[in-house]
Amino acid sequence: MSATDNDKNLLLVEKFARFSSTTFCADKFYKTIGYGVGAMGHLVMHMTQQETAISQGFQAIASNISMARYVIRFTGGFESYAAWKNGSWCYDDDDEHVRRLVSLQALSMMIYYPLEHVSYVGFVAPKLLTVDAMNISRQSCRAWGVYILLDIYANALRIRALTTKEKQLMEQQDLVDEERSTQLASIQARRRELYYVQLRNFFYAGPCIHWSLEKGFLPDRLVSFLCAAEAIVGLWRSWANTK
Repeated sequence: MSATDNDKNLLLVEKFARFSSTTFCADKFYKTIGYGVGAMGHLVMHMTQQETAISQGFQAIASNISMARYVIRFTGGFESYAAWKNGSWCYDDDDEHVRRLVSLQALSMMIYYPLEHVSYVGFVAPKLLTVDAMNISRQSCRAWGVYILLDIYANALRIRALTTKEKQLMEQQDLVDEERSTQLASIQARRRELYYVQLRNFFYAGPCIHWSLEKGFLPDRLVSFLCAAEAIVGLWRSWANTK
């Protein structure tokens, strides 16, 4: 292996260290492994038309990672409260209407996280806390569903605002071509990222509704594949945007 290859590998390792140093990005990595392994378990079961030791093993790993991620989310309520107070989830150019939507998103997650914590205790220590853990979990998913709906709406408004700004730049006569191209490229890059977020919301919408209902409405296999698809897109975009 050449020195150049070693340098590239070192840079890759350093980038991963930066990427995984934040709880937000590290959770995306764990989530992708969990949902990916779960989807593989369903795929193996579909191919063999029966449960096998491999499919059961994959499902067991996915289930354990899912439970472990409950613990990672213990700080989520504080992060949501901070975002609600200081508007850190907003973009700099968000208008007042979008900022109010984002504030509501933060509030919905301030409801979501405590419900998740209660359901977790109900699952792992039912004698310690006598609650209907599944019912509490469904309620948390409904709060999360509010977040998703608000996010879809807020991002649609952002995309529309960027498109309007793009048209204005195209019509502006006092800009040199280089400056116009730079600003247009920035707008297009931001809009592209928002489309990826909308795609992730699309993947998550079905599972969110499914988990919010007592009996669900989707096959477990489809839920697993949709969650894996969302996780892959989320991990890919977070990695691509890590400097």
